[in-house]
Amino acid sequence: MATSSSDMNAALEAQARFVQKVRSACSAEDRLAEFAKLQQSMMETLGESDAGYKHFLRRNLQSRRVEVIDGQHRPVSPARRALLP
Repeated sequence: MATSSSDMNAALEAQARFVQKVRSACSAEDRLAEFAKLQQSMMETLGESDAGYKHFLRRNLQSRRVEVIDGQHRPVSPARRALLP
């Protein structure tokens, strides 16, 4: 079992190489089909819970909030975001 930092890094690098190898074997159409299937599954899961869907929307929109400071659009800071409803 990998326990040291270097062992874990080596394991992560091996996993990344494996994933890259698998992805490179797939065509663009296969990757898009897999992405569409994952999105469909995600929407079905969110659709099962109204509270979960509302939480998802709130968190998603919150992360995209911007404010205009001196004519510049900037993301809302975490400190400022804590004050917003």
